Amino acid sequence: MKRLFISSFLILMLLAACNKDEFPDEFSIIGAWIEQTPDTGKVEIEFRSGNRVFLKSGSQKPVDTLRYKLDKTDELQLFQPADYPDGTRTYHKLGYSQKKKELTIYELFPFVPAESTKMVFRRK
Repeated sequence: MKRLFISSFLILMLLAACNKDEFPDEFSIIGAWIEQTPDTGKVEIEFRSGNRVFLKSGSQKPVDTLRYKLDKTDELQLFQPADYPDGTRTYHKLGYSQKKKELTIYELFPFVPAESTKMVFRRK
């Protein structure tokens, strides 16, 4: 019985020590992120407190001001400011790697409806 308890305790400690990627909360993604691509027109996204997000698409000058909400385990919702929090929104699958310090957003700009787009961002 004592061996079983010690073995269980050691396994539990090992599992707790593993560095798993977790879904980000709003505090871990706050800041400026830049797309990781060889293209010159990189997308920049900046998450700020108060659920505000600023999105600069490539080399275009205008910056979209949006509101965001992190929902479920892997979902980012983007709103026009007037529609937040209950209005029209877009849904985007979100991935986060604390180890690689990368944020992955799927279908941020749906170019071709039949193709899936994946954009990887790193802190700026």
